Amino acid sequence: MLATSELPVTLKCVPDICCTIVLAEELGERFDGVFAGLALTHDSGRTELNGHITDQAELNGVLKQLMDLGLDIISISTHPGESQAG
Repeated sequence: MLATSELPVTLKCVPDICCTIVLAEELGERFDGVFAGLALTHDSGRTELNGHITDQAELNGVLKQLMDLGLDIISISTHPGESQAG
């Protein structure tokens, strides 16, 4: 078994992704936490989903859910979150 110091850098720490997705519709509270645990906020008939996702695959899953529901996505913004190194 490899010691931690011998692991490839990509396995030592993988940063979360901070994500904000803006939807053209105002979603009800029943959707709170449905999209990978992203928090919902409402403003002027729009919904913002905010929070951390673990990787691109999880982001793609959220986007697929939104598209499957026929929701209009206005914008998506992401940036690296804090490192999850232990």
